[in-house]
Amino acid sequence: MSIVEQNLAKTGLSLPNNDGKLKKGGGNLPYKIFDDLLFITGLEPTGDDKKPAFIGRCGKEFTTEEGYKAGRLVGINMLSYIKDALGSLDRVDYFIKVTALVSGTDDFIKREQVADGFTDLMTEVFGERGMHTRATYGATVLNNNVPIICDALIKIRD
Repeated sequence: MSIVEQNLAKTGLSLPNNDGKLKKGGGNLPYKIFDDLLFITGLEPTGDDKKPAFIGRCGKEFTTEEGYKAGRLVGINMLSYIKDALGSLDRVDYFIKVTALVSGTDDFIKREQVADGFTDLMTEVFGERGMHTRATYGATVLNNNVPIICDALIKIRD
């Protein structure tokens, strides 16, 4: 078990078993490696069955705290993609940039706190290497009516 996976276990979380099901449709890849960079596609808060675990918008169906939990689940799913792409989470040198899209009502203004669910998990698991720049944008509705989607740009260790 990698050091990063040991840190993940300390949080009481584990990676979902993907069984090689990290494929997207058509020409859309789940991740792409270019030189020493890993680009991860926008991910949703899906459960072990690969179906959305959260359906709805923040400020209506979900509180800020529930949105935060959805953000953490996006992070767990992203860790699975990273491990699939790199073979080990320990090959992550550091996170560079994350984009978070948060679906909320017109008056929902706590998008940053929802996106913190993702960011906090990455810093818990990777420490300083998990710290990143982040842009958080609001959306009326996202794919599959989920409350948050995140993508990431990651520097790979040699």
